[in-house]
Amino acid sequence: MSKRIIIIGGGIIGLLSSRELLRRGHEVTLLEGGNLRGSASSGNAGVISPGHPPIPTPDVANRALKMMLDRRSPLYIPPRPSLSLLNWLLAFRKACRPSHYKMVSDVLDRFSMRSRELFDPLLKEIPSALEASGFWELVRTPEGLHHLVTERDRLEKAGFDVELKEGDDLHAEVGGWDQTVRAGLVHRLGIVARPDELLLHLAERMQAEGGTLRTASKVSRIHRDGQRFDSVELESSERIEGDTLLVTAGIWTTRFASDLDIRIPMQAAKGYHVMLEMERPPDCAAVLQEACVVVNPMGTHVRLAGTLELSGINDRMVRRRLDMLAEATRAYLSRIEQAKRVSEWNGLRPCTADGLPAIGQVPGLGNAFVATGHAMMGVTLGPGTAELVADCIDGRSIPDWARPMDIARYR
Repeated sequence: MSKRIIIIGGGIIGLLSSRELLRRGHEVTLLEGGNLRGSASSGNAGVISPGHPPIPTPDVANRALKMMLDRRSPLYIPPRPSLSLLNWLLAFRKACRPSHYKMVSDVLDRFSMRSRELFDPLLKEIPSALEASGFWELVRTPEGLHHLVTERDRLEKAGFDVELKEGDDLHAEVGGWDQTVRAGLVHRLGIVARPDELLLHLAERMQAEGGTLRTASKVSRIHRDGQRFDSVELESSERIEGDTLLVTAGIWTTRFASDLDIRIPMQAAKGYHVMLEMERPPDCAAVLQEACVVVNPMGTHVRLAGTLELSGINDRMVRRRLDMLAEATRAYLSRIEQAKRVSEWNGLRPCTADGLPAIGQVPGLGNAFVATGHAMMGVTLGPGTAELVADCIDGRSIPDWARPMDIARYR
C-alpha cells in the first residue's frame, strides 16, 4: 500500500531513499534544513570505495592514544569534558577487538558489494557525476607496502577486484605521481564522483518523479501518538503529518533522540577538503595511505580530502588541519606546491562507536525508521541503505547478514 512518507535529511542517504521509495509507489516529502550545499554528502572526497574497512581496527587501538594527543595526526580529539565522548571512546576501544573487526568487515564488505551493484543504473544516468574508473591506494614506505599486501589478500578473499603493482609497473599505469611512490593497489570496482553534482541531480530527479523537496525546512520536533509517529513540527511551527517517518539526518539525528526515545552513540567526525587548481592534475584518483589523504582530480581542479577530528558538533575551521592536506600530499605529488587554492570546506560525518551504520525500525515505534551512522561510507553505502530501509518500511525483516546494523541493537 502507498504511504505518505516524511524524510528528515537531504543528504545522499535521504535522497537515494526518496528515489527508492518513489519507485515503489510511495508519496515522499523530504525536509532539508539547509540548501543541499555544503553538507558531508556534497563535500566528501568523492571516491566510492566498496570494501573500505571500518574505522575501529586493531591497529587503530594500538596507536589511538598517540594519535589523539598529536594535533597533526589524521585522527585528532581535542581535549574537552564530555561524558558522551568518553563513553564513545570506551565503546570504540572495545570495537577494535580482532573478532569484532572481522564481523564488521564482513558485514560492510557484503553491504558495499550490494551497494556497488545498485550504482550501475546511476552510472548510466549521471555520467558527468559518476565514473567507474576505479581508484588507487598509493604508498611510499615498506610499512605501506606491507599494508597493501594485507589489504589485497583481505579484499580478494571477499571477492573484490584488486591488483597490486610496484615500481615501473605502477608508474606505467598511473601518470603524474612522483617516483617516491613505490607501490599501489588498484580498486577496480571503485567509482570516482563529483559529490555536489550527484546530490543536485538526485534532488532534481526526485522532484521530477513526483516527490516533494523542501529546503530551508528545519525540523524542531517529532510528534508521536502513543507508540506511533504522528507528525513533524518545523521551526516555523508548521506541522506536517505522515504515515511513516524516516530520519536520515546524519549526526543531526541525535537531536531527535528524545522524541524517538532512542539513544544512538555517535560522534561528529569533522573532515576537511581543499580544492586546488593545477595545470596537470594526476590522471587517477588515489588514497595516499600513509598520509590518510584522498586526491580526486576534477577537471583542472583537484580535491584533497581527509582527517577525522572529533571536536563536537561545530563548523570551526582549524587552519592547521586544513593545511595538513597539501603538506602531506607533497610527498607523493611535489607539483602540488605550485597549485592555486580555490576553495576550502569542512563537514561532519556521523560515526558510531562500533563502526556500523544504524538502520531500521525505531524500537517501540511501528512507523518510524532511521538510517544514519555511515561515517566515511555514506555515498559508498547509499544505494544499499536505500534498498534496505525501503524494505523495512515495506514490512520486510532485516536479513540475517545485516542484523548487526539494526538500530534495535541500541534498545
